[in-house]
Amino acid sequence: MLLGASTQTSVGVIILFVAMVVGVIYAFVNIRQSKPEIGSEIELAANRKPYLPDAELEGRKLDRTLSLGLLGLFVVGIGLPLYWLQEPSRQENERGNIGRKFVDRGAGMFAPTEEGGFNCAFCHGAEGVGGVAPYTITDAEGRFVKQVEWQGPALNTVLLRYDRDEVRYILEYGRPFSPMPAWGAKGGGPLTAQQLQNLIDYIESFQLTPKEAQAEVKEQLATMMKARDETCTAALVTEAKVGLSAEELAEFKEADVDTDSCPPMYASEGEALFNMGYDDGFAGGAYSCGRCHTQGWSYGEKEADGGGAMGPNLRGITGQFPGGSTGLKQQTDFVCLGSAEGTRYGRHGQGSGRMPGFCITPETKLNPENFEVNITPKDPGLPENGAMFTQEQVQAVVEYERSLSE
Repeated sequence: MLLGASTQTSVGVIILFVAMVVGVIYAFVNIRQSKPEIGSEIELAANRKPYLPDAELEGRKLDRTLSLGLLGLFVVGIGLPLYWLQEPSRQENERGNIGRKFVDRGAGMFAPTEEGGFNCAFCHGAEGVGGVAPYTITDAEGRFVKQVEWQGPALNTVLLRYDRDEVRYILEYGRPFSPMPAWGAKGGGPLTAQQLQNLIDYIESFQLTPKEAQAEVKEQLATMMKARDETCTAALVTEAKVGLSAEELAEFKEADVDTDSCPPMYASEGEALFNMGYDDGFAGGAYSCGRCHTQGWSYGEKEADGGGAMGPNLRGITGQFPGGSTGLKQQTDFVCLGSAEGTRYGRHGQGSGRMPGFCITPETKLNPENFEVNITPKDPGLPENGAMFTQEQVQAVVEYERSLSE
């Protein structure tokens, strides 16, 4: 235990141990030197017994007493300042210990049910890389419509677009009309404010950096732009199978069919970015605008792109950001920075704070209302450095969204 303790704790324990040893030795010697009672109390009274002569008192005994006093002064005057010299480091180490404890608690809550957690990993994947969850869609009166497989978005980029307060709000109240329930006590869930912080701390521990996220997007975008129209591809595959024997069909590989003559699946990079993850579940759709702005997107039955779902209808977005280059720039800035609660945007919009920024990392700030501790404030990032997307990628998405109004 002593070896695993901090330097300050070790020094303190050693000083305490030495003091206890000295006390025990003093008591033992004092008891050994005491004399048995041989007479009346008057004969043994301390004020009646002859003491050391002045020559001896002012000699070795005085020197010994002064030496012990000097030693004590040295311990207090030198040892104590040395003990506290590393107090800032001790406090910093303790903050690190608290942070690790919080992350460990959050990991326990994020874990599957069989491991004692709240099963966040079931919907969002291990370490928050995205997953799939079953969900029952009902009508306005709560009657069964159908069962679907809903993409659970990756959480390893969530703090690249939402700040801690916004993530807490989502955890607190959930996402209505989706598999995401309310987890916080305010929303009717089981978690306290402290547990929500622990969960957010754990999510923060596996966040990608902006460069890592942008590298993922670049690689996925390159793959998507090589994809060909599915209807055309299916027709060519069917045509290639005509006339093949049973043995040839058994060895047939669809990947060997030349589909270069088919048109691309996505006409522009903006369209691909808008729908990133729809076809292959990449990151659970976390990078996609369509996940919020297109009905049915999250369970593979999307309607018209940008037609509106949890997010507003984008098919008339040029009415909110009118004009050519001016409207394009204003909308690009809005998507880059996100909305702030109560702040105006566009032609007649007022921000709710629900729209995140996609090319700026959020600010980390202390919020006394959340009772969070051990939080290190951090300034927001710069748009030119990007976050989940680069500015150029956001502009490509905006150009596609504006084309939906035409």
